[in-house]
Amino acid sequence: MARPPKAREPLKQAALELFVERSVHGTGIREIAKHAGCSEAALYRHWANKEALVTALFQEHMGDVRELLESAIAKETTLEGKVRGACRAAYKLYDEHPQVFRFVLLVQHELAKSIPPGQRMPQDVVADLVRDAAAKGDIPKAAKGEEFLLAAAVIGIFLETAVYVLYERVPGPLSRYVEPVTQSALRVLRAKT
Repeated sequence: MARPPKAREPLKQAALELFVERSVHGTGIREIAKHAGCSEAALYRHWANKEALVTALFQEHMGDVRELLESAIAKETTLEGKVRGACRAAYKLYDEHPQVFRFVLLVQHELAKSIPPGQRMPQDVVADLVRDAAAKGDIPKAAKGEEFLLAAAVIGIFLETAVYVLYERVPGPLSRYVEPVTQSALRVLRAKT
């Protein structure tokens, strides 16, 4: 089978599609290579095995989301602007690449242990937003450690709305829910604990 000169990207795309369609455990190396129009050897030139490919995809996409959130938040000056900007940027990404979001949802719990200690994740960005807002007096101060509870609540609002759209419980696109999600997150953040 002829190998495209740059097999890495087609292999990553094929893996994402098949992992979402058939599950990680239900997809083999041979299927990924065939779906990408590559040889199995091409896949092994980039990753040691399927588990290494799955881990690399997960870490890459979590890093992309973290950078996207950091950038969106940095552009804004108010808490409302920061929450709205982060929501808008992430929902736009998920509208444009829903298979990435489905993949991350599929593997996040299993691969959480593969995250190197100290590596910042999207959740850390939200926790920083909460701590910064409390320090500025934009939201009530939380007891030590409770900023993670507020961050978890905000992430829950964001993610569960996305899950409802991705699984067609409510109509998409996700970007249509930026404003209600922003306002719900702000109500949670501004409530007294």
